[in-house]
Amino acid sequence: MTLQEQLALALANAKSAYEAGNIEEGDRQKAEAEKLSKAVKSLATLEGIQSDTAKAMRPSLPGAGNGAHSQAADQEQKPASGDATMKALYSMRFGDDTAVKSAVLTDLIGSNYQQRIWDQTAAFAKYLRGGESNLDRDEYKMLKSQIFAFEDIAEMVKNGFDVKTIKTTMVEAQGTLGGFAVPTTMQSAILQRLPGMTAIRGGGATVVNLTTGNSTEFMEVTGGNDRYASGLRGAWGSETQSPTEKNFTIGQKTVNADVYTYKVTMSQSLVEDASNLVTILQNLATSTLAVDEDDAFTVGDGVGKPHGLLPGSANTHGFTEVVTGAAADITANGIKGLKRGLPIQYRSTAVYLANSDTYLDIELLVDGNGNYLFPDLTDTDRLLNRRAMESESMPDVAAGAFPILFGNMAGYAIVERSGMTVARYQDSNTGINTVQYHFRRRVGGRVIEPWQFCVAKVAVS
Repeated sequence: MTLQEQLALALANAKSAYEAGNIEEGDRQKAEAEKLSKAVKSLATLEGIQSDTAKAMRPSLPGAGNGAHSQAADQEQKPASGDATMKALYSMRFGDDTAVKSAVLTDLIGSNYQQRIWDQTAAFAKYLRGGESNLDRDEYKMLKSQIFAFEDIAEMVKNGFDVKTIKTTMVEAQGTLGGFAVPTTMQSAILQRLPGMTAIRGGGATVVNLTTGNSTEFMEVTGGNDRYASGLRGAWGSETQSPTEKNFTIGQKTVNADVYTYKVTMSQSLVEDASNLVTILQNLATSTLAVDEDDAFTVGDGVGKPHGLLPGSANTHGFTEVVTGAAADITANGIKGLKRGLPIQYRSTAVYLANSDTYLDIELLVDGNGNYLFPDLTDTDRLLNRRAMESESMPDVAAGAFPILFGNMAGYAIVERSGMTVARYQDSNTGINTVQYHFRRRVGGRVIEPWQFCVAKVAVS
């Protein structure tokens, strides 16, 4: 195990100990992490000295001074990641890296990881402005080399993947996705914002990062009821009592990571003149991705896309249905009954999901004296003391519709292949003075535990 891996492990152990209330163990692991951090810094210093020595010796190498030096020598002439100027520029643009992040990226990418990320980001901006023909050989190679977002890397480390496996996975991801790699910093910015802009992912869906292949299997247990997830039961009695056999069945549900492409269209003038082109594109891409994935995770039909919670706005997963109690309308009794429609063991972490018009209908419900029964949900984001999530993909209130869902989003699985690429298009199909950027990911989703959801069904008559 490398020093960086030991440091990451010590920091993780310290955090876990403190969270568990084991102060003594937390202090011990913290002291160990501090010792390892010093060792990592000392090693980086030695590498810097070694690099400086190599540079000083370079003129005496065969071919030095006549342009015959290698590509590796060219790369060495760039500021190393330990260089004060490079560190300052990197920090100003991307912020300071934590000790854990620095240790992991150093082990994965190299001690000059900051320089590599900086150069890849610069090459990406150059590609956005002028396309593939605007790149030199080194820049082309940089953008054909996928570096995952640190959030994805951290999940892989937690799941026991070593550096060699992660590197191999990044190469495979680039081959699967095609196009040019979106820099890790931009991927991180998009992925960090997605939960706050989405209802399904932001509501606590189970997210699985695929490292190999484009699908995964989830165990499907059947034979249960409102209280039990399966038919398995225990038995009480004496030590010699033989428990009654209770059978349950186990199957598998396959969740595919479908190909997902979305495009951002910009004017040629904006592409040429905007100094913050990458940031503009990042914000547009994030908002597009958030809307598209929430729509698919809510009502997707599973044909080349995720299986939504309510495919085609219908309850095809067999969720418990609670009738609203009024023809083509909702009632306060129906809303309260919906909360009780979910078994108690899932209720504490459940959330409501509806569109804005449905929540307005709820806010307008009054008692016999004209007093509103529910608070303004835009102020509280709570309904009956549970989180109220909004998605305009949810159906409106209408006879026979399912406008409100109440459930634990952990019962919905999102699978996504780490990595993201972009392709730039500017031709007769994009229009005059127009540039299109097509982002490409692999992402999918489906319900894996239907017993964790219930829906309000609007009465027909």
